[in-house]
Amino acid sequence: MAANLIQSLQEIRDFRASQGKRYPLWLILLLVVMGTISGCRGYQALEDFGVRHYEAVSEKLGLKVNRLPSDTTFRRILQKLDFHLLAQQFQQWASRSIDIQPGGWVAIDGKSIKGTVARTANSLSKLRFFGFGL
Repeated sequence: MAANLIQSLQEIRDFRASQGKRYPLWLILLLVVMGTISGCRGYQALEDFGVRHYEAVSEKLGLKVNRLPSDTTFRRILQKLDFHLLAQQFQQWASRSIDIQPGGWVAIDGKSIKGTVARTANSLSKLRFFGFGL
């Protein structure tokens, strides 16, 4: 069992060819998770998130890269990714990290939670990604 989110994401097998990889898969997936929680709803938004947070992410993770992935990198990865595997890894990590009782709620971001009520089915699937059985 992984102790933190990065270790949990590292358990996802990298499906890409070994040649030409600039970023480890776990880093791209970590940015997808962090960006999604922060409200990013597209490839360009994920790239913008990386640009805004490059310094902090690079420093905290000890990265030796000149920039974080572009929108096309996110697109290529997410089109081929087994999303259910990512959701499963995230849910396992989250369930080990926080104690949620059946029927309980965890507010990630008040604006996001408020928006899900108005956009029912589509938004509920995003909450399911984060392990909330709605």
